Amino acid sequence: MNPYLYPNNSFCAGSTEHIIAVGLLVIIAILTTRWALKSPLPLQTKITRGFAWALVGNVLIWQFVKSYVSYLPLTDPHYVKYNWGEDLPLNPCNWLAFAALAYSYKPKAWVWYMMYFFVWVFTFNAVITPALFEGFPHYNFCKFWVAHTGLVMFVIHLLRIGAPEIKAKNVLQAYGYLQIFTIVCIGVNYLVGPQANYFFLSHKPLTASILDMLMPWPWYIIQGDIIALGLFFLAWAPYAITRKLKAR
Repeated sequence: MNPYLYPNNSFCAGSTEHIIAVGLLVIIAILTTRWALKSPLPLQTKITRGFAWALVGNVLIWQFVKSYVSYLPLTDPHYVKYNWGEDLPLNPCNWLAFAALAYSYKPKAWVWYMMYFFVWVFTFNAVITPALFEGFPHYNFCKFWVAHTGLVMFVIHLLRIGAPEIKAKNVLQAYGYLQIFTIVCIGVNYLVGPQANYFFLSHKPLTASILDMLMPWPWYIIQGDIIALGLFFLAWAPYAITRKLKAR
């Protein structure tokens, strides 16, 4: 059996493989950012785009593998049916990779605001409480950590090399994008059917998460939306404080 494709359901949050995966990717990203900071602007831009392409490539390969194993014979132990309710790249940590790539070519401020807050509020939480079942070396394990840790480090990368200033009004702007994204996911979940759970709007994750502390469905959606606004401001606070200290 191919260990990269055979479902193992062996992942445990806080385990050694969890820590190693995050640590390894953090080191790679730090070295990449240091390389960019020491490089002339044209090369720095290429490094940033290469970083973003790595995130996008990770999502595209994941989609290819998901499709491949779904076309295997039903008797194949590696067969896993493609789940239209979970496997489309609609969760934030998938489409944010494409936002990162778009920003690396055309740095629009609104894309930066969206990435900054979505990554710190949602992606960073997924690094701490991952909704993951497969352990190393399954491809889901590898994809998950490259996607999530990679996005967090990409935002830090942009902060180091220079990104648009974020003001209080931009917090509300990003929160508005969250409402739009939530409405889109509700529509997609409705169209796909009962098995769809994009953005965990149909039910809470099957693994432990911060949502377990909230009320049952659908009330946790309203609670979570209110809490998200507070988390957006919390994510902005260290940025704002650092900016003021540098200005002095």
